[in-house]
Amino acid sequence: MKKVLISSIALLTAISFVKCGPAAEDRVKMHENAKRVSDSIARIIDSALVIKP
Repeated sequence: MKKVLISSIALLTAISFVKCGPAAEDRVKMHENAKRVSDSIARIIDSALVIKP
C-alpha cells in the first residue's frame, strides 16, 4: 500500500510539472530571445578577437 501511495504521489507531481510548463508560443519566444543573445555575444567575442594593425 505504501509503495502505491508513493508511486501515485510521484506521478501526480510529475504531471503537475508538465502541465505547468511554458506554452508553445512562450517556448518559441524564449528560443528566439536566446538565439538573439547568443548571436550578440558571439559578435562581441569576434570583434574582440580581431587583430587591428
